[in-house]
Amino acid sequence: MRKYIFFSIIACLAAGCSEDVIDTYHAPQDNVYFDVNDNNSLIFSFADTSLNVTEVTLLLPVKLSGERVSHDRSLRLEVVDTATSAQSGLHYAPLSTSYALPADSGVFMLPVTLFNKDELLTEQSLTIGLRLLASDDLGVSFPNLTTAKITFSSRLEQPDWWIYWMGELGVYSRTKHYLFLVSSGTKSLHNPSVDFFSTPKALYHISEYKAFMTDPFTWVTKHTDYALDRQADNNYLFYLKATPEKVYDLIYEPESGKYYFKDENGAFIFI
Repeated sequence: MRKYIFFSIIACLAAGCSEDVIDTYHAPQDNVYFDVNDNNSLIFSFADTSLNVTEVTLLLPVKLSGERVSHDRSLRLEVVDTATSAQSGLHYAPLSTSYALPADSGVFMLPVTLFNKDELLTEQSLTIGLRLLASDDLGVSFPNLTTAKITFSSRLEQPDWWIYWMGELGVYSRTKHYLFLVSSGTKSLHNPSVDFFSTPKALYHISEYKAFMTDPFTWVTKHTDYALDRQADNNYLFYLKATPEKVYDLIYEPESGKYYFKDENGAFIFI
């Protein structure tokens, strides 16, 4: 290859070659498009975060197709009603209809702030549909890339590891799963048939969960982010103070003379 380049240079000098400037393609207008992933569809669950997270901001990449310029340019956005089940102000922060693509930049990170305060999110997933619109500065010439969708919830699902520890934890329920995450100090347990040496650690986390379930009153005095509010019927509501709308029932059971949590199906959670 080195020899070929040498002879090419000699041949060019002999022929009196001149340096040509290669012109680049210029579209009639620069354009923007979503570049979140292959289908511009994002799924998020608050259940995958710390339990005291009440809001999170997702950044959706909006990219430029065209030339960068030395000044800000406006890009327009709308929420697509037919693709949106979430309520602005309750489930997500209101979005602007116009944002600025910064000067000398080829990408804008669109911030979408989600709220984890409505009990509805524990029961179903909600959606936000977004569409880029043409502005005076930027077009949207790629129709398949002008829309994006966010699906989010705080719904817990039975994890794969639960079945390995069902003898300790009992039959799965979302309430039990939530209380385990609150109190155990871990988000998951290992598969003992694969990693036997982690069993003592798993049993420690389970013991923390059981201690909480046995005496949530003492636990709350040490974890002041949470509360147990006594009701008129002498039962209690357990909740994270940052999200008082999301409550869990702690009910007195006369036969045993003790308090137990009830799950989403109305059954007592016995330890």
